[in-house]
Amino acid sequence: MEDIAVQPVEEIVIKCEVIEISDEDVDAEEPKKKRRKRVTPKEPQPCDICGKTFQTGYELKKHKRTHTGERPYMCTMCGKTYTQLGHLSIHSLSHKGIKNFNCNECGSSFYRKADLDRHEKVHTGEKPYQCEICSKSFTQKNNLVMHFKMHIGDKPHKCEVCDKRFLTRSKMMLHSKKHDKEKKKKHDLLGHI
Repeated sequence: MEDIAVQPVEEIVIKCEVIEISDEDVDAEEPKKKRRKRVTPKEPQPCDICGKTFQTGYELKKHKRTHTGERPYMCTMCGKTYTQLGHLSIHSLSHKGIKNFNCNECGSSFYRKADLDRHEKVHTGEKPYQCEICSKSFTQKNNLVMHFKMHIGDKPHKCEVCDKRFLTRSKMMLHSKKHDKEKKKKHDLLGHI
């Protein structure tokens, strides 16, 4: 008996499109296209605290949280709070360990492309944000803003215990931990009496 060469079977897939056929009159009215409402530009809305203006009520509401300290979005895993839902979403990636943006220069990984872009300026030496008062330059705009607040003495974050004021919320929170330690120390001392 001769060996019969086994030929691979080719699978052919035929795609078909379903077309709805109707007995109705062909000249019947075609469905009307949805029309967009013409949106008239709204007047910029000013913040009643600092006067800064915003194009939408939503943007103004987000901005007001910088004054009120409201942080309505909380991570259910660690309790960290945020002023914006998008910031919480990015934070949640840290619990999953997902860092999709990698630096080609040093291999550092980041959760957001914006963070990678900011990091890459370290390698290029680019510092596009310069202080008008002392000419010091920064890689990030928010660092320039913080630096500028130092010049004008703006310290918007106040410790609830001793009323000491701070440039950033994080520095104020770090300071308030000292009060917590002092309170615990006093409690421990009174407990031994």
